[in-house]
Amino acid sequence: MSDVIELKDHLIKTCSEILPRYKINYSFVKEKSENTLNSGDNINLLVGISEGVNGNFVLGMTNKAAIYIICAMTGQDEFITLDNLARNALSDFVTVLCRRSIRKLPTKKSISISSPTLITGERICLMISRSPARKAFFKMNDTNFSIAYNIEGELEQ
Repeated sequence: MSDVIELKDHLIKTCSEILPRYKINYSFVKEKSENTLNSGDNINLLVGISEGVNGNFVLGMTNKAAIYIICAMTGQDEFITLDNLARNALSDFVTVLCRRSIRKLPTKKSISISSPTLITGERICLMISRSPARKAFFKMNDTNFSIAYNIEGELEQ
């Protein structure tokens, strides 16, 4: 069985490449081990990863963090509902974040990612897997978001 692949440095680097482009203030807070791949946030985007490595990537955020991302991605000043434009903006954001982070892994193998699945709700607990995972926490303006992941596979040394 393969070890869980560490993404922390790749996530921090990818956020430094993407978020300033959209004038989103952010900072890395910490990363910790989790017993399961989970999220308790109001807005979650799940991406499956397969072929060269396997696993899942979950971007969890508050409503306020989602609004910051949606406004930055669409050029709008505000959003009231999670309409198709807003959903597409969040989907595009997590796709870029996941793809760029995964692309930094030391492998020549092709890695595929799924289209994101949006899961929303008040007081939800999203548990994707009972496998051990890592969760990175970030501050964004006056709110926060997290990235939980469990990725396994063989990388080149």
